Amino acid sequence: MALGLIGLDCGTQSIRALLIDAGGRTLALATRPTPTIARASDQAEHAPEVLWETVLALLSEIAEAAPGMEIAGIACASMGEACVLLDAADRPLGNAITWFDRRSEPDAAMLAATIGAERLFAITGMPVDPTLTLCKLLWHRRTDPVHFARVRRVLNLADYIAFRLTGAAATDRSLASRTLLLDIAAGDWSVELAGRVGIDPRLLPPLRPSGASLGPVRAAVLTATGIAGRPVVGVGGHDHVVGGFAAGAARPGILLDSIGTAEALLQTVDRPVLTAASSARGFWQGTVALDRPFAYVGAGLNRAGGAIEWLAALLGAPKREALLAAAAAVPIGSRGVLFLPHLAYATAPVVDPAARGAFLGLTAATDAAALFRALLEGLAMEARLAVDALAALPGAGAAEEIRVIGGGARNALLLAIKAACYARPLSVIEVPEATALGAALLGGIAARLWPDMPAALAALRLPARAVEPDPGAVDAYAGLFTDIYRRVYPTLRPLNHALAAFDAAAAGGSE
Repeated sequence: MALGLIGLDCGTQSIRALLIDAGGRTLALATRPTPTIARASDQAEHAPEVLWETVLALLSEIAEAAPGMEIAGIACASMGEACVLLDAADRPLGNAITWFDRRSEPDAAMLAATIGAERLFAITGMPVDPTLTLCKLLWHRRTDPVHFARVRRVLNLADYIAFRLTGAAATDRSLASRTLLLDIAAGDWSVELAGRVGIDPRLLPPLRPSGASLGPVRAAVLTATGIAGRPVVGVGGHDHVVGGFAAGAARPGILLDSIGTAEALLQTVDRPVLTAASSARGFWQGTVALDRPFAYVGAGLNRAGGAIEWLAALLGAPKREALLAAAAAVPIGSRGVLFLPHLAYATAPVVDPAARGAFLGLTAATDAAALFRALLEGLAMEARLAVDALAALPGAGAAEEIRVIGGGARNALLLAIKAACYARPLSVIEVPEATALGAALLGGIAARLWPDMPAALAALRLPARAVEPDPGAVDAYAGLFTDIYRRVYPTLRPLNHALAAFDAAAAGGSE
C-alpha cells in the first residue's frame, strides 16, 4: 500500500493540511481560515481548543480524500511568537494572543530598560520586539498574575498541535529563536534571561531537531479523524523556515524571500552573526537543527501580503485579478504615487515601533490602479532596503541566489517589480504550499522514509522558474529607490512619532 505524509501549516490567515505521497506528489489539500478573535486593530487572540478542533476537521478531510491510504508521518509548522499556556492538567489557560498583537509593548520597553537591548541581543541574537514570546509571557503575568501562577507548560502553536497529536512536548530551535529566551550560541534556553525576568525555565519545552520523532499519533486522534496507519509525528518549526526547507534554502549563500501575510527575508549562514552592526540594524538571528546545525540572519515586513489584502479591502475590489491587471498597466513609479509600507511599524534595517505607513504624491487624478501598483512598489523597495543591508553585513554578505516562496510567489506583478528593484533574478519555487510541504517532509524524516532533508529533496526534484529583471525597469527603479524612496522614512519619522504620541494621548483621554 502507498504511504502518505501530512504537513500542517498553521498560518496567520489560514490553516492548511497537505497530503503528499513519498514522491512529493500532492494528493489532497484541505484549508480553513485560522480561527481568530479580533479585539482591536492590532489586538487579536486564538482559542487553543478551537485551533485544535480546526486541525482535527482538516485531518478528517484529508482522510476522506484518500480513504485507506496509510499515513507514515505528520509534522506541523506555524507562525512564531504566539504561545499556548497550559496548566498542570495540560489544559489551556485562556487564549493565545496573536504574534502581531501590540499589547506587550510596555513589557518590551521594560526588558530594554532593565536588561538592555545589547545584552538581550548578545544572548538571543534578537532585537527587543513586543511580538516575541517573552514579551507575551510578561504581559500575561502583568495583567493576570493569579492566572499566570497556574502555568506549567508554554508551547508555541506548532508545538501545541504536535502535543495534542502525541502527548509529547518539544520545540525546535527555529521557533525557540522567536521567543527571546534562547541562548543562540549555546543552543539551549537561557538560564540567565529566564532568571532575570522570573520565568521558570522548566515551563519551556525540550529542544529537539526539526524532523525528530515525537512518537505515534494517539489512537483517539486516529479514531476521531479516520486517518489510517500509525503515523509518527515529527518536530516541526517556524513557518518561514520550514518553507525554506522545501525550497532547498538550508545552505549558506541562499536568501529566502518568504512572502505571506508577513514577509521574511532569511539568509542562511554557517553560524549566528552576533556583531555590533547586526545589532544596530535590528536584524533577526536564529538557529536551526536539521541534518546539520546552521543559522540565519534576516529581516522582513510585518505586513506584506497583509498590506495587499488591506488595500484591496479598502478599495472594495471584487476581483484581485482585475486590480492586478489594472496596476500592471500603470507606468513604473505609479504616476508619481509612492507608498511607505510601515503598517505595523518598521523593522530591520531600521527598527521603529512608532513608524507609520504613508501614501505620497496623491492628486485628484490618482486612481485605484495607481494606488495598488504604488503599494507593490513600496513593498519591493522596502524589501530591497533589507536585502542591501544584509549584503553589507559582515558575516552575511551578498547572497548567491534569492529563492521565493509563499502566497506572494503567485503574484506575477509583484515578482517582476521585486526582480527589477533587487536588480537580480529570482528563483521562484513552484510549490503552492511550500510550508506545508516542508512540514510533510519533516514528517517523512521522523517516519524514516528518508535519512535527512537533502535525501528527501533529491527524491522530490521540485520545480523552479526564474524571474529575470527587465533592464529598463532596473534603471527606473534604481533612480526611484535611490533618489526618493530611501529619503521618505527619515523625512517622515518626526511627524509619525508626533502622530503616534498624539494618538496615544487621545486614546488615553478617551478611556
